[in-house]
Amino acid sequence: MYTCKDSINLLLDYLDGEMPAEEERHLQEHLSGCPPCVDFLRSYRATPGLCKKALARKMPAEVSAKLTEFLRAKCKPSGTSGTSGT
Repeated sequence: MYTCKDSINLLLDYLDGEMPAEEERHLQEHLSGCPPCVDFLRSYRATPGLCKKALARKMPAEVSAKLTEFLRAKCKPSGTSGTSGT
């Protein structure tokens, strides 16, 4: 039977349907007796959709303006490039 660490390391293959049948059986045995791993699997399955939702939201104009201002200030040449200009 797999440990929690073993199970977590195999989830991508499991969800992609690329796991050999014997390994899948062992993983399912572990999941049947491990509620924390089942919860992790649920969150793992939900992550791509949640990321798409989060990225689909438009940043408020005020936040965008402040972020742009901050980045411009950080990226502004400081005049100390280390060259003497000669």
